[in-house]
Amino acid sequence: MSNAVISVQPWLRFTATTVGRDKIYRGVQYFSRFLAWYLLRQGATKETVARFNNLKKTLALSRKLMRFGKPVEHLEAAAIATGVKDEFLRFCAIGKQLAYAGYLSYDALIFLDGAGAYKFTKIKRYTELANKFWLAGIVFSFITGLYKTRQVQIRRQAALRGLKHSGESEKAYSRTELSSLAREQYALNKVLLLDGLDMLIPASGLDYVNLDDGAVGLIGTVTSLMGAQSHWAKVNNKV
Repeated sequence: MSNAVISVQPWLRFTATTVGRDKIYRGVQYFSRFLAWYLLRQGATKETVARFNNLKKTLALSRKLMRFGKPVEHLEAAAIATGVKDEFLRFCAIGKQLAYAGYLSYDALIFLDGAGAYKFTKIKRYTELANKFWLAGIVFSFITGLYKTRQVQIRRQAALRGLKHSGESEKAYSRTELSSLAREQYALNKVLLLDGLDMLIPASGLDYVNLDDGAVGLIGTVTSLMGAQSHWAKVNNKV
């Protein structure tokens, strides 16, 4: 009995967080989008395709409700980011948080329209602006990852030079630094990959790239799984 209780604790910790539940909903939402596209091309009945389309729309609307009010959180994060010492990172951090605040503000209007609480005459324009802010936020995050990668490379070169010293203490420090930098670069690579894939979703909504629902659905599913894996490790102290 105790083993069964212990085995479900990681899952309970994951689903106890709003972020964890959102990762699950997002994964199902985008996989439903892919299935609706796939089944339509396989000649499935309209009822079957409609079932997955309805699931996708319902989850999308539910996730918008969960995000209602989050612009304030991102505005606060932007204010905190003004204290970042590195000028370039400060610019990117503030830009990212303000972009997400804009995205989620329009996202809230889209929720009100989709829920039928209030019908906006310019809802298509609001959707376009939401996608633009969303894309801008991801781009700022991606650029931040590239900048940090360059910083890691510079520190790695310095650590490699340290291995050439005759002193054992300098060599030991360099080995420790190289090990730490390898872990840091691995984490950065995951974020860069996630951002690189995720930015295709709003870019597709804006017609900047030509992707069908199947591709967007798969991309969303993969990035949801990646995000869920990272959050799982975080809440279960495995990072």
